[in-house]
Amino acid sequence: MSKQNKILITVVIIIILVVGIGLLLKNNKLEPPNQENGNNNNNYQVKPVTPMSAVDHLWGSLEAPVKLIVYSDFECPFCANYYDTLKQVKEEFGDKVVIAFRHYPLASHTLALTAAEASECAAEQGKFWEMYNELFGDNKANETSLAQFKKDAADSGLEQAKFNQCLATEKYKDKVLAQMLEGKNAGVTGTPTSFVNSQVLVGAYPFKDFTGNDGKPESGMESIINKLLK
Repeated sequence: MSKQNKILITVVIIIILVVGIGLLLKNNKLEPPNQENGNNNNNYQVKPVTPMSAVDHLWGSLEAPVKLIVYSDFECPFCANYYDTLKQVKEEFGDKVVIAFRHYPLASHTLALTAAEASECAAEQGKFWEMYNELFGDNKANETSLAQFKKDAADSGLEQAKFNQCLATEKYKDKVLAQMLEGKNAGVTGTPTSFVNSQVLVGAYPFKDFTGNDGKPESGMESIINKLLK
C-alpha cells in the first residue's frame, strides 16, 4: 500500500471517530420531560410571561401561594399525561396551588384550535373546566373530532344550539391565537410548558421525582411545589 493511500485511510478513520463521538455525546445528553414542539425558531424576543389574573381560566384562588400557568394543547398526547399530573397536584395541595390554563394549539394537530375554541364556547356558559375534562378524555380515548366536541357539550349540560353557533362562527379564534402569541413571546415553543411562580418547566413533568436520561435524579411537581411552599 502506498504512503498516500495510508494517509487517506488514516484521515477517513479520524473523521469517522469524530462523527461517532459527536453522536454519542448528543444521544447521552439530558433531555427534558416529553414535550411536543410547535416552533423551532428561538430567535424571537422573550418577554416575561403575562401574570395570572381573573381573566384566566382558574382552578383555585388567586390568593394561593403557588401559581401555576400552563400552556397546553387539547390534542397533544404529552399534555394528556400532564393533565393527570395536574389533577394530582390539586388533590395533594388543594388551595395552596392555583392553576391557570392557557391555549397553545399546535399547527401539527388539525383539531387543536377547534378544541380550544370549543372550551371557550363552553366557558361562555360557565362550563370551561367541565369541557376541559371532556376534551382531555377525548384525547386519551383517541376520539378527537368535531362531532365528539358537540357530544361533549351535551354531556356537560350546555345549551346545544348556542354552543354549536359559537363554534361554527369561530367566535373565540382570535382570543385563542392571541393567547398563543403571548406564550410565544414568553418563550413557549411547545406543549406543555408551565410557569410555576415564574420558574419555567418545559415538558410533561410527572408528579413524583424521576430519573433523567443521564441517570441523574430530577424533581417532579410534588417536590418543586413543596420547595416553593417552604
